[in-house]
Amino acid sequence: MSPACLPRLARELFDEQGAVDYAVKGLLTHKDEPALRVELAVDLGVACQRCMERLPLKLDVARTLVLSRHLGELDSVADEDDDVDAIPLVPALDVMDLIDQEVMLLLPIAPRHADGACEARPEGEVDSTPASPFSVLSQLKRT
Repeated sequence: MSPACLPRLARELFDEQGAVDYAVKGLLTHKDEPALRVELAVDLGVACQRCMERLPLKLDVARTLVLSRHLGELDSVADEDDDVDAIPLVPALDVMDLIDQEVMLLLPIAPRHADGACEARPEGEVDSTPASPFSVLSQLKRT
């Protein structure tokens, strides 16, 4: 599916190119607890926080989400394994919302190209950042 179909993820995209492939399977844990196995293959583009150009991201993850009836159980399940997490058991689960949440958890907080990989501005391009109001005040003070 297109990453733009996921509402929270769509706000983070550089463009609408890419794909989010997923599989959700029901299972029982070794403690006979209901769980979901969520497998994601994500290929999308976000804005690099250094150069504001497209940064391609390819992510593959498989996670087990244990469905817990009691909120107190959530902490003990989450401590078991890094790819195991717990979510509350609800009567109806919106799978697209679940996928959207899981992809958002995979995204880096401040995505950026590797050091030296950002494209430099073309020579002669002017920096569009506004002058600091304090530098303007210091100019007035000198006169």
